[in-house]
Amino acid sequence: MSDFTNRPNRVAIVGMIAVGMGLAVSSFSIVRAEHVNPDKSKTYTCSSGTACVEGKSSGSSTWGVYGVGAIADGVHGVTSSTNGNSGASGISTGTSGSAHGVYGRSSNGQGVYGTSSSDNGVEGHSTESGASGVAGIERGTSSGSGDGVYAESADTTNLYEALEAKADSSNTYIFEGYNASTDGLCTIDYNATLACTGGAVVKNLRTRHRNADGQHVLAYAAESATATIEDVGTARMDRGVANVTINPAFASVMDRKWYYVFLTPLGDTRGLYVSMKTASAFQVRETEHGRSSLEFDYRVVAHPLDAENDRLPLAPAMRRPRTMHTAR
Repeated sequence: MSDFTNRPNRVAIVGMIAVGMGLAVSSFSIVRAEHVNPDKSKTYTCSSGTACVEGKSSGSSTWGVYGVGAIADGVHGVTSSTNGNSGASGISTGTSGSAHGVYGRSSNGQGVYGTSSSDNGVEGHSTESGASGVAGIERGTSSGSGDGVYAESADTTNLYEALEAKADSSNTYIFEGYNASTDGLCTIDYNATLACTGGAVVKNLRTRHRNADGQHVLAYAAESATATIEDVGTARMDRGVANVTINPAFASVMDRKWYYVFLTPLGDTRGLYVSMKTASAFQVRETEHGRSSLEFDYRVVAHPLDAENDRLPLAPAMRRPRTMHTAR
């Protein structure tokens, strides 16, 4: 009787064990399938905590989060926030050395691309003295060409900026461009003064002035077939002769090979002429052995010491800017 009553219990126990093992195997298969199936997407919804999805790495060559896209984005971030948060955010918390908050690299397009329908496409700020809000460096080969920073505006009716830069103190530049291979430097300081070591090539040069009514007007600069530098002054002739010393500061920038002197008498005279020129002075006499004593204005035109001695050289070729990609 006892054996009969215990036998069903053994069968039930064995059956329960078998069913349990089957469920365990089935559950293991499901979990394993979730891990090895790369095409199965997962959506996590959360309203608290640090992140819905979080990855941490302590290895020197292991990423915290890694995303790969064969055609679409490798990592894509979207936010509908209106309080200044970002679709994607990169933060570096190191206090020494150097690390990037966000790093972009591309073999067939922009390393970092930004577009906006209501504000700046790309904007950078820096609180470090001597550092740039946005810095661009071009390291192309000699056979190629590229830009450290390239800006383009499609608006032709309004004064919207293709590139905007600001300096908040007298110790910073609005713009600075540097070519390490030629040591060429071009800056715009906090007072909007442009300075370039290589000069400027423009179609025409106009300078901005304020008139007596407080209005801003534009004046055109004179053009010359070769590089020149000028100085003006007033001298006095005594009994038909005047020895005029050229200002030493001006003489120091002349190449001392040639210079022109133009004279304008400030009184009645038979005429004036330059009788002698040296590197530091020139002599003026009255024509026909005149003995007049009067003042005259003079204008000295010379060739700068550090300028090329050429006349109407061919203009350098202008590389047509490439067209930037349109917004997606």
